[in-house]
Amino acid sequence: MASRLGPLLAAGIVLMSVLVPTSSKAATSIPAPDGLSSATAAASCWEVKQLTPAAPSGVYWLGTPTLGAPQQFYCDQVTSGGGWVLVGRGREGWSQSNEGAGTPADVHGTITGQAAFAPKQLSSKVIGGLLNGQQVKALPDGIRLSRATNTAGTTWQESTFAFSSPRVEWSWMFGNVQRLASWKIGTVTGTTGLTQAFGSGTTQDRIETATGATPGYSPGFGFGSAARGTPDASSYIWASSTTAGYPRPFTQVYLRPKLLSSTIYAAIPDRGTEKVEQAGVAESFAVPTAWGVSGIGAGPNTVEGSNEVSAFAESNGVVYVGGNFLTVQKTAAGGSQVAQAYLAAFDVKSGAWISSFRPTFDKQVKALAVLPNGNLAVGGFFGQVNGQSRPGLVVLNPTTGVTATAFTTQLTNSLSGGVPIVRALDVQNDWLYIGGTFTHMTGGTATSQVYLRSAGRVSVSNGTPDSTWNPEFNGTVVSLDASSIGDRVYFAGFFSASKATAAVKGAVINTSDASVIPWTINFSSTKANYQQTVKEVGGIVWIGGSEHMLYSYDRTAMTEKSSNVGNAGGDFQAISTDGSVIYGGCHCFFSNYHGSHTWPSVGTGWTQATKISSAGAWDNVTGAPLPQFSPIVNQRVGAGAWALFNDSLGNTWFGGDYRASVKAGFVRQWSGGFVRFAHNDSQAPTVPSALTVSTSASGDTLNWSGSSDDRGAVSYQILRNDRVIATAPSLSITVAAAPVGTKYFVRAVDGSGNWSSSTPAALVSTTPPPGSGNPILIDAGSTWSYYYSTTDPTSGWQAPTYDASSWSTGPAPIGWGQTTLGTTLSRVAPQALTSYYRKSFSVADASKIASVKLTTRADDGIVVYVNGAEVVRSNIGTGTVTSSTYATSAISATNALANPVTVTVPGSAFVTGTNLITAEVHSNYRTTPSASFELTAVVQ
Repeated sequence: MASRLGPLLAAGIVLMSVLVPTSSKAATSIPAPDGLSSATAAASCWEVKQLTPAAPSGVYWLGTPTLGAPQQFYCDQVTSGGGWVLVGRGREGWSQSNEGAGTPADVHGTITGQAAFAPKQLSSKVIGGLLNGQQVKALPDGIRLSRATNTAGTTWQESTFAFSSPRVEWSWMFGNVQRLASWKIGTVTGTTGLTQAFGSGTTQDRIETATGATPGYSPGFGFGSAARGTPDASSYIWASSTTAGYPRPFTQVYLRPKLLSSTIYAAIPDRGTEKVEQAGVAESFAVPTAWGVSGIGAGPNTVEGSNEVSAFAESNGVVYVGGNFLTVQKTAAGGSQVAQAYLAAFDVKSGAWISSFRPTFDKQVKALAVLPNGNLAVGGFFGQVNGQSRPGLVVLNPTTGVTATAFTTQLTNSLSGGVPIVRALDVQNDWLYIGGTFTHMTGGTATSQVYLRSAGRVSVSNGTPDSTWNPEFNGTVVSLDASSIGDRVYFAGFFSASKATAAVKGAVINTSDASVIPWTINFSSTKANYQQTVKEVGGIVWIGGSEHMLYSYDRTAMTEKSSNVGNAGGDFQAISTDGSVIYGGCHCFFSNYHGSHTWPSVGTGWTQATKISSAGAWDNVTGAPLPQFSPIVNQRVGAGAWALFNDSLGNTWFGGDYRASVKAGFVRQWSGGFVRFAHNDSQAPTVPSALTVSTSASGDTLNWSGSSDDRGAVSYQILRNDRVIATAPSLSITVAAAPVGTKYFVRAVDGSGNWSSSTPAALVSTTPPPGSGNPILIDAGSTWSYYYSTTDPTSGWQAPTYDASSWSTGPAPIGWGQTTLGTTLSRVAPQALTSYYRKSFSVADASKIASVKLTTRADDGIVVYVNGAEVVRSNIGTGTVTSSTYATSAISATNALANPVTVTVPGSAFVTGTNLITAEVHSNYRTTPSASFELTAVVQ
């Protein structure tokens, strides 16, 4: 906020660097949770303000039991009494995914100004940690928005709003019909409204979050239809044109959970903490694209149902992909493009195209199923396969794609123009079940036509149709699922009867005699004229279709268990499962209303509104949405997911008209027709053991035996009495000395946020030696002043008397190109070679310091000074060092972290009172992909 919060922010962070404790209190008590270090993290910005009323705005350490290890966040300690935590900021193009956009460091690193226009948002998981499980609806002060009100960013408006409809967990999806209990926009107030649009008038006393053509389909916290902005890159109020309404102002989003450590923490029992594992579901970030498909084939070419990918099946490590595509390729530009229309094979592990499988079709594929002998059954709109007449159905060799001649089923259709179409296939026991648009079959030993209308079954060995089993639907079958129990088959489609028995859009048919098992579906609308997908999973039956409905039913009684309605958006059209999670696909990209039964109005009875982006996930047993699966995808025409599939490795495949997805690190990638999502890591590491504590002049040193994890490396969280105070990458750490009787625990954590059970308690049993206190002069993650520009700093920047008030400030590590940064430097053009750092700290009595150990890194080269005198240089040549001095070699970020630079500085280098450490970091070449700085100083 250029005129109002800009100076305040700078002052706040500078003050924080002064307030960070540099020598400890005697180890007779645990320090208060002031938020100034990881070990003294506060439960909330509110607690910081209550403990220190004069605390300035800036970056503080916050931690809760749900969040786990403390992290750094920006706290506004001025507005309306302070205590607000920043959870997101940006102009137009906000993410609506629960993954947010960026890391906590991204959010607090740059909170305002043009460099903050690209939205950065905390994930729903992190925000849930900040709330410590508190419901969003229960926040006493609601959600606060601070919005720019002119294009120069010199005037601002404060707004708050609170919910009346259910809002348990955080969601970045506001463009929907969540009901409000109260709102205040500037000075105007109200008690009703919906989050998609509320307020007064048509200018700036409104909050408009719904997306559409006028605001350029760009999510944000917009003004009203009569407000105006500009499309200029520097404008604090963006609009798609100078005449367009609903402009998107630069906005900061704040919450104020009023949490206190004394009320949210409880002493850990001596046995330690229990493990915490994430719910098992697909990851939101896509697997990197290896190959995809492209082009639109002979169709019929309609938006709904005739897009690039419509079917998946897997056999012997190969995933078969069917649809209406023309080519396979590696990139959006057609890299390595090969003509392979309608059906292609890909390696299940790598996603690579398998070039040996080369069948030919004249039209699209709609259904796939693997037969017991490994052959591949294919259904669709086609008439010719491999140069021969095979209308609607064919069986192929799974390796080469040639036609399997032993399977001789032929379909005919005496209705609808005489074209047989197969829309669904499934195998159970000795039968291949077939659904679509047809009236008769021949094949195997049946040389005369067998009447089987819209659905039937044939022998898996030779394709002989079963003349005794004919559901005889009066309309097209779109989907079918043969129960794994073998006693029934489920159908969905456009029909209303099976023979003379009512079966409206969904049916349950006995496998013994093709009789109908009663099933009354509670449709969401009188306009619901078909159902498109059905699947039984573990005693629960799921069905989806128009209008925008996805319901589940108890298998035994066929009574409803759960309901979902998508709005605004399209019908559900595909279902898959990994056994415990249900994935439902739709051409919907806005909200799913769990508990709703009506469309187009979803009513008021729904219990959860979650973001959905072409597909979502639900718990099979409870039917509840799983909002932690929140993919970010883009499609050619918005047809949605028309095929979903869970492979043998646990990956979930989306098929449709996909053209892009977002992979880890919020990196956009091309995805041609289909996208893969790996199953998340839901298994905790093993438990560390053999924890010991020893006390010395350096503090409390903890050592323990390590853990292992099924997916890679772990780090360790150190808990003291009731909370996490530090994180260590190795098997030892020294922390500030604590009183005798203090309990320590250690637990392992993996990269997905699974926590192992902790060790049992290890007690501090020895009184710390005199002067041990807190020997840490500069801790990891401390705030530094830094300078990074194409122009050099003025001379004497290493001196204690130098005025660095114009320098930027931020928490370490500082740099770019790494995932564990506290502050990311904005690289300038031409890219500067050198960055500069300063930090002051206080020493109570320098005569009692024998030496100080400095630990830093060379990424690529570094020179460090204490009170203006050089104490160490690494990867920098001898002689005078200037801003144009190159590091002597390039060092990767990984190697820099693995090989720290250490130096022991004699106590004589320090003075009683204020001391200064400065450093300059040099790159080996100007376009280096990474650079970083971090330094700790510990009394020895």
